[in-house]
Amino acid sequence: MSQIATWVQAVGSAGSLLGFAAYVWIMLLNRRDSDEVKREEQAQKVAAWLDAGSRHDSEAEYVVCVHNGGAAPVFKCQSVVTVPGDESDERANYLHVVPPGVTAVHPFPIDVGELDEDSLYSSAAVPALEFTDSYGAHWKRDDEGVLVRLDRRKARRRPGVRRQSEGSRAGNRTLWERSA
Repeated sequence: MSQIATWVQAVGSAGSLLGFAAYVWIMLLNRRDSDEVKREEQAQKVAAWLDAGSRHDSEAEYVVCVHNGGAAPVFKCQSVVTVPGDESDERANYLHVVPPGVTAVHPFPIDVGELDEDSLYSSAAVPALEFTDSYGAHWKRDDEGVLVRLDRRKARRRPGVRRQSEGSRAGNRTLWERSA
């Protein structure tokens, strides 16, 4: 009978050890996921839109607003507007940093004299936005409001340090990377 008790105790100990290992593994996965969720939550709070200049104490008839509703600054913000009727003509405004809780306003980069209001608020005239969050991840919100992460880098590198593989990507850069 004592042999059976020993076996039951050994199986129970092994089961407890496996259960603990599974618990630790799941906690590590959840921790990694929570970091990714924090990054996306910050990026979701950054947006750009077209508005009347008078609503923002601007002399310009129309302005592009870039708002950071997050708790941390975002960097290298570039709002890109496509000229209605000419999809190949893109105009951009660049902001080095948008502090948390701030709406940065700059003049609409297209002469609106010839455009009617319906054209201005069409999807082509809605600004796309590219930026870097405080974690170093690069994001793009297109002219339909869809947010996409442009890189899947794990750790933030020191400024000025480049990997060898980055040089090979030079021909496949986004607009904000080319202008920076």
